[in-house]
Amino acid sequence: MKKFLSIIVCCAIVFAAIFLLKKYYYNESFDNNISMKNSNLNYKIKYKGIKGAVDFTVDEKGDYYIAYSNEIQLIKNNGQSYDIYKNKDLNIFSIEYFDNKLYFSSNTKIYCYDLSSKKLMEALSNLPNYGDYKNSLIKIKGDYMYVTIGAVTNSGVVGEDNTWVKDTPYIHDITPKDITLKGLDFGKDKTGAFQSYRTKSINGQIIPEHFPGNASVLIYNLKTGNSETFAWGIRNITGMDFTNEGKLIAAVGGMENRGSRPVKGDSDYLYEIKKGVWYGWPDYSGGDPVTSPRFKGGANGLQFILENHPTTNPPGPMYQNKNPNSIVSLAIDNTGALGEKNCIYFYDKFNNELYGFNGTGSIKECVKFNQNVQILSLKFAAKEFLILDGNSGYLYSIEKEVIKKGINIDKEFYAYLLSITVIGILMTLRFIKNTN
Repeated sequence: MKKFLSIIVCCAIVFAAIFLLKKYYYNESFDNNISMKNSNLNYKIKYKGIKGAVDFTVDEKGDYYIAYSNEIQLIKNNGQSYDIYKNKDLNIFSIEYFDNKLYFSSNTKIYCYDLSSKKLMEALSNLPNYGDYKNSLIKIKGDYMYVTIGAVTNSGVVGEDNTWVKDTPYIHDITPKDITLKGLDFGKDKTGAFQSYRTKSINGQIIPEHFPGNASVLIYNLKTGNSETFAWGIRNITGMDFTNEGKLIAAVGGMENRGSRPVKGDSDYLYEIKKGVWYGWPDYSGGDPVTSPRFKGGANGLQFILENHPTTNPPGPMYQNKNPNSIVSLAIDNTGALGEKNCIYFYDKFNNELYGFNGTGSIKECVKFNQNVQILSLKFAAKEFLILDGNSGYLYSIEKEVIKKGINIDKEFYAYLLSITVIGILMTLRFIKNTN
């Protein structure tokens, strides 16, 4: 009888250890992809099984719309899930919800899908989305949609680094405002700036404005359908969001050490984007001229390719990252959901980390991801910070650390408790052995 009771006690201890380990130490969302660097934050996996997703958005009811390259999936707040639109000809990159409609970018167009009528319409077309940076991001604020258009080339000149030139030899950057060239040609094929491959430029040549143009941000009125250039001279925006004051903050990719006009020493930046402002590309980056000592390129160094600049003092960035082509997405906590209002969060794919930046000083580590993760989109919805991992097919939710049941007990305590439990099991097994 004593042996039987000892076995029952041992089993109870084992089950209690498993329960505590699962409930408190390894929560249900635990996986090997993510490690929290900020002890004030916690995470969970909100949705699984969305591998291949490229972006997402949320409506006022808490329903999620998951965008894939050629389809859109609805996940209702009750857990029901189904596809609401498919089109094999689409190449969706960015999606937003507004007034019971879905807006999304695909190749050279921005589409509007009416959730009531189930009709698809074109909001914007003929976007010059070609070449190196051909995917438009969209962001809606109030009655306006902001649309990014990237540069066709790295630094304004088509060269051998542009593999697409074999299929589209006449593609080149289009300017949204009038510019005048210095007439410099680059590479062994003598290609001029804002010219198609192997086409020379002329000193004093005027390149007329074209709407829409490359390396710019458009603003589109959702009520009237009118659109215009919001800002220009912005090489490639990889993420953007708004503060609670309505300021547009963007991650901007710096020029790279490649092509007929290589630029060494550049990096990615965080910028406040203001209406009507020229931000310097392709003759300035990070507020500095390419003739600055911080940049190096070619045998004779870098030269300006524009004869006249809209300003010789374009705005500088809020923050300069370490490497070019490193920041993938950006989101702003404009309600203070995670603590500090208007904190800017961005993902650095080189370090595979999520950082927070409050506008001054240094950045702070928030989340570390493993090498299998491919973060594609960051967004805030209500009190949640949402992170899309397209490779694993997870949508993570980052929230403030919640103290369970009002008791201030951290995970280290449960690790200690688990150790005591294991010792108890060993002592019980020894007792059973001695009673035999």
